[in-house]
Amino acid sequence: MTQLQLFEESEPPKRGNNLLPLDRFQGAILFSTIGDALGWPTEFIDPNINRRPSFEIPLQDFVSWQKIVGGKWWGYEEKIAPGEYSDDTQLALAVARCITDKGDFEPERFAYEELPLWLQYERGGGRSVKTAARKLIGKNASWLRNFYKQNDLNYRSAGANGAAMRNLPISLVSVRNKSRLIRDSFLNAIITHGHPRAIIGAILFGLAVSYAMTTPTGITPGSFVEYLRGEIKQIGKDLIEDEHITTWIRLWEKDAHGENLSFKRLFNQTQQEASQYLDGILQYINSDPKTYYAFVGALNPTTKGSGLGTVCVAIYLSLKYLDQPEDALTTTVNMFGSDTDTIGVFLGGLLGSYHGMRAVPTHLLNKVQDRGYLLKTAERLHSIATGKQREQLAENRKVEREEAYFRILAWEIGLNDMFWDALAKGGVVVHPTIGRGTIVHKVQKHIKREGYVAKLISIQFDCGQSCVFHSRVEHNERVSESLAQDIVNALK
Repeated sequence: MTQLQLFEESEPPKRGNNLLPLDRFQGAILFSTIGDALGWPTEFIDPNINRRPSFEIPLQDFVSWQKIVGGKWWGYEEKIAPGEYSDDTQLALAVARCITDKGDFEPERFAYEELPLWLQYERGGGRSVKTAARKLIGKNASWLRNFYKQNDLNYRSAGANGAAMRNLPISLVSVRNKSRLIRDSFLNAIITHGHPRAIIGAILFGLAVSYAMTTPTGITPGSFVEYLRGEIKQIGKDLIEDEHITTWIRLWEKDAHGENLSFKRLFNQTQQEASQYLDGILQYINSDPKTYYAFVGALNPTTKGSGLGTVCVAIYLSLKYLDQPEDALTTTVNMFGSDTDTIGVFLGGLLGSYHGMRAVPTHLLNKVQDRGYLLKTAERLHSIATGKQREQLAENRKVEREEAYFRILAWEIGLNDMFWDALAKGGVVVHPTIGRGTIVHKVQKHIKREGYVAKLISIQFDCGQSCVFHSRVEHNERVSESLAQDIVNALK
């Protein structure tokens, strides 16, 4: 009997606060990634432009599609294969690697190793997250004080969903530990985002996952909303006890440079906004989903990526289609003009946590990228959450910023060898965070800027993750995505 058959024929997982079946962790991780992969191509469909995509809509299956990367002089087309996931899942896997065997999230590991290195293989990363990642390489860089300002980007107003979209591993591993879930969700968010919409969105998603997995009886919209409203009102009490968080709030207000901003006041306003969005779920639960999307601004180009609004949309859809996971997914990824892939991530995490593997559409299960690694990640998080983790990983030690920089510098030798063509297909590399991998494919793309080409190098890592490393290369010498010079300057 195959593993898929086992999933299909298994009994529905029993509910109860004392039971955390592995099936639920697997369902959450896999369905979340499927929501990402299925919703990624439709993210770029503009309902106001009468231009059909290269694939049939409404979308119900994985498709091959082309993505434009970069602008006029740097741009090139990248082919995305069916079932491949975006930055949403990439960063969630990076966060999972930063959770210790005791279940604590290590912000230093994520900020100084995972996030900067992600820039070299990111797929579809948002501007705020990429800016935050680059700012974490510097002489005075600090994950607790990453208050970037660059052109129209401002850390304090960064309230998009880039923090919540990577928060599922923290939500799962702390499903029985609410105070740690709230603390680590907050710390995860502030590495890249400084507005309460991003922070409360990440915490709200974590609380929703916890409720979906552990509530002892069937979920009703009223009970779910009542629980979340009550938790959102009191999360401040859990935050003031953490030294890192109180320090960060003080720095947030001190570095406002005369902008007369109060984080606490802004946080309270966002709590009220969250309560209004949650109340709207009950108001619109029997309406066309577009009415709720419009209510939270999820179809407005300026607000559709809100860290709070997109999470609430996913909660709304999970309640509206609670026993129809595939209908929920199809609705999500075909709501053109919304942030389809990230809402798909949230929806998959919620319904997978509630139903387990029974939520996962069988026709998509075996076609999603890195399925084995996703299952392995779910198994480790489950072992930690249930206290069964026995293997103490060597990297479970506090990460020091300068030591992390030196590890990245050592990796840069292999990176340059790849892009200088010193390493061909079949060549072996060792990545600081993902481990040993083999080059399986190399592609060169023409770009308009004279003297430059774009190179894409696919690597299959022994752990089971696959990545496409990319860079513009000048005269086969200068690798644009190299971090080496910035790190050398930071270490001077």
